[in-house]
This record gives sequence, C-alpha cells and structure tokens, in this order.
Amino acid sequence: MKRISELMTDLPVKEVRGDLSTLIREVQYDSRKVMPQDIFVAIRGYEHDGHAYIPQAYEQGCRAFVVESKKNVPEDAVCVQVRNTRRQLPFIARNFYENTVKDLKVIGITGTNGKTTTAYLIHSILNAAHWKPGLISTVETIVGKNHYAAERTTPESLDLHRAFYEMYRQRSKSAVMEVSSHALALHRVDAVPFVAAVFTYLGHDHLDFHRTKEKYFLAKKKLFDGLGQNDRAIVNLDDPYSQRIIRDTEGDVFTYSMKDPGATVYLNNVQMLPDGMALQLKLPSGDFRCTTHLAGKFNIYNVLAAAACAVSLGLQEEFILKGIEALENIPGRCEKFISEKGFKVYVDYAHTPDALQRILEALLAFKPHKLTVVFGCGGDRDRTKRPMMGKIAEDYADRIILTSDNPRSEDPLAILNEIKAGIFDQAKVAVIENRREAIEVALAEAVKKEIVLIAGKGHENYQVLADKVVHCDDREIVSDLIQYRN
Repeated sequence: MKRISELMTDLPVKEVRGDLSTLIREVQYDSRKVMPQDIFVAIRGYEHDGHAYIPQAYEQGCRAFVVESKKNVPEDAVCVQVRNTRRQLPFIARNFYENTVKDLKVIGITGTNGKTTTAYLIHSILNAAHWKPGLISTVETIVGKNHYAAERTTPESLDLHRAFYEMYRQRSKSAVMEVSSHALALHRVDAVPFVAAVFTYLGHDHLDFHRTKEKYFLAKKKLFDGLGQNDRAIVNLDDPYSQRIIRDTEGDVFTYSMKDPGATVYLNNVQMLPDGMALQLKLPSGDFRCTTHLAGKFNIYNVLAAAACAVSLGLQEEFILKGIEALENIPGRCEKFISEKGFKVYVDYAHTPDALQRILEALLAFKPHKLTVVFGCGGDRDRTKRPMMGKIAEDYADRIILTSDNPRSEDPLAILNEIKAGIFDQAKVAVIENRREAIEVALAEAVKKEIVLIAGKGHENYQVLADKVVHCDDREIVSDLIQYRN
C-alpha cells in the first residue's frame, strides 16, 4: 500500500482535490482491471480516451484518479490533475514500485530488426557472468525461473516497472530489454535509467505510426539522447544512422562492424557450419574464436552487437564467448524443423522488407535445391512495404505462397493482392488466404533438399481477424505436419 502523495513525489501537479494521504492498493490505467482502493490514471490513447471510462472505474469502487481533465471525476473522489497523464504514468509507476529499477543495470536494445536475438544473446552473456539478468522481449519476459508470454515488444510503463520490481525481489542484478520505437515515442521508458543502449540498424517499418523514416529514427534516437556521461552507447558502424547517434549522445561510444577494423568489436572471419557459424572476433584485448548456433549474416551483426555491449560493461572475454556459445535458439527466430522426407522448414518472425531479405539470403547460403517462402503482411499497418516484400520474395525464392498474417480490419485478399502487385513473375505465386492451408500446401509439395521459410509470425500463436482473435501457431502447425524437429 502506498499513499497518493508518495506516488506524486517530484511530479508536476496542476491541481489536487481530496486527501493525498489516502492509501492506494494498486495503480491502473485499464478501467476493466480497477478495484476498490486503486488509483486510475486516465490516458488519452489514439483510439480510446481513458477519461471516458472514469465513471466505469468509479462504479467499480475506485475513488482516486489522475487526470488531465476533472470533467468526469465525482466530487467525493480524490482527483490529481496533471498536464499529460501518459508522460506522468512512468514516474507514478516508478514511485509505486519503490524505484527498484535503480538497483538494476538496465540494458536497452533498439533498431528495426535484431532486437530480440541481440537481447537473448546479451541475456546469455550476463547469465554466464553471474549478473542474474531478467529479460523483457517481444517473445517473453523472464524473471528468475519464471517465463511470461509477452503482449507487446515493450510493455506499458506500469507493467514494465512491475516487472522490474519482481526482478528486484528475485535478486536480479541486471535487466535486458527490447525498446521499440512506439515505446520511446509514447514515453513508456521515460523513467528507466539505462546504463547501456544498443542500436542494431534502421530499416523500413512502422511508417503507419511514425509517418516518415526520419521521425521513426528520431524516436529510436531518444534512447541514446537520454544517456548520461557514465552510460554506454553501442552502435553499428555499418549503418549510416549511427553517426548521428554518436554525434549527439553523451554516453561513452562503443562500436561494432563487419567493415571497419577500427570498431570496438570487428569480425575478422566467419566459417559457416552445418548448425551455425564459427566467428573470429577482434575485441579490444585481442582476437578470439567463438561458435554460435545462429546462422546468417544478420545474426553475425547480432553477435557483434552483444559482444560490444558486453565489452562496454567490462565483462571478461570468457563470459562473452561462453554466453554466445550457450544460446541454442530463440523462439520463432529461424527455428528449424527437419522432415523425414529430407526437406527443412524454418519459422521466422521476419515481417519487414529488410528482415525478409536477410533471412532469405541466409537460407540461400545453405544452397537448397529449392527455396519456398510462405508469408503475408499485417492489416491496418504500413501498406507501402507490401509490394516491396513481394519483390524481395520474388528475387530470392523459387516459389511464393501468400497468406494471411493478422489481417485485422482489412480484407485479407486485398492485402495479398497488394503484395502480389510487387511480383513480376506471377507464375511463382500462389494465394491461399487460410494460413494453415498455405503451410499444408507448402509442406505437401516440398521435395528433398528444399527449404521452406514460413515468415511473419514467428513465436506468435494467434491470428487477428476483423472481429476475433483465433489460435494460429506456425511452429505447432509444422510440428503436426512433419515427423522430426531439430
């Protein structure tokens, strides 16, 4: 229990009505979860305004509110008025959970793709170094031995600080988290004191939200603009956007590269293995060889990013190499299944043009007899990438099966036709709206030494349709259809 006055410590409050010594059981921003003795923070969203749900929260027993407008707040309730509730929620959450985040070394990773794999790699390295790390990722949140499915890449600030509090109680010393551009733009991580921030690269994504690539980049750059002089900025020298981060951040800069030998961490050589890669890394202390179960050029960058982050934190080389080698796979990230018929299936989260191209390039390095890709694009999202992804699929794959991928409120076939418009050779393309049927056809027609890539959903186990959410798990479907999995 906390007093309302404790929650408001150091916050810019416009006006108060009622007793701030009132005890609060829990902070809520979702009116459906409100119970007596909770305080409800009314947030103005893009689709819904929390202020409209104040009467509902009141009916459920809530008698304390943080608002921008007092209009719907009954006279007998405690009312704290602030200028922007969304901006204040992170600090209310931090205060409610006793600012336990300050006792964790928090590392944030941002970039168009690579965040999840890099986060898992850093988490594995920190485990090897006995830093007892927690993990907050697109796939899951890990606190101690507990694993919780993720609802979004970066949780809302209240949920985020609840996770930090649980990590603190589990005696974690550090936390690794993905930081999305949405989270940065919507102030979810404003109250998180990052000790290190990692930039993977900037590609094409989320323009439905940010509108322009420049605004998309500036949202990600906020993570580095917020660093202090004792913090670390880890950037990809091979991405031109990194130079603007380096120019403006106050953090100590550490770099990684496959092209510039002057980088903090540099790839000297790579050898492809049947089940991964052997890498020769140049670290500040010398050259080291490590193996990884991951494959593909894009994963080399993820390994370099994780190694550079570990170097910036002062970790010994043995922990860096041990952590990289210990990570066997990431759910829904290039997960491999092997059929008794001699073909392989990979399930991957690739849902952007860059990610699709990178995974297709990686799979072609295995020299398959034939390469098939099954994918779609999400509805109510950036439409400009749809024909681009169709063109990429045509450039790299022998066979293309277009299928639904969270069509939401849009007509699924209209989405698939927009992807198809980017493909010149229509003979390569089949359109099968039902995702399970599309996967069934791809595997039924696969031949020995063929690779089938099922892209777009990765770890997700649902399909978002216009009026409902249905169960749909690519990995589960593949497991049902073939005999062996690796």
